[in-house]
Amino acid sequence: MWLSGRLRELLELAAGSGKLRRVFIWGSFVTAKPAPRDLDILLIMDEDFEVEHSAAAAQGVFDSARAKLLFESDVFWARASIGPEILDLWLDTYQTSRSFRKRGIVGLELP
Repeated sequence: MWLSGRLRELLELAAGSGKLRRVFIWGSFVTAKPAPRDLDILLIMDEDFEVEHSAAAAQGVFDSARAKLLFESDVFWARASIGPEILDLWLDTYQTSRSFRKRGIVGLELP
């Protein structure tokens, strides 16, 4: 699936900073939908992460308009310093569909 390639590229660029710690993906990409049209993703970066210190190509990952054009992705990101309470609130929000039903989220924790 072409969208898997976009996800791989996006994650390689974000991880290239050495600051990517957690990734959450939700929406149609993590369902049985045969042809999802986009990615919905949350990147949790180290507390000392600064976009402007990333490689030029990677900076597009952290700009929502550019990420949508480049990766067909709605990318949200935050530093780990947001804390578990805020992260849980965000995940609860992302896990709720437009019809107010709970949906799955895939989470990955990086070393």
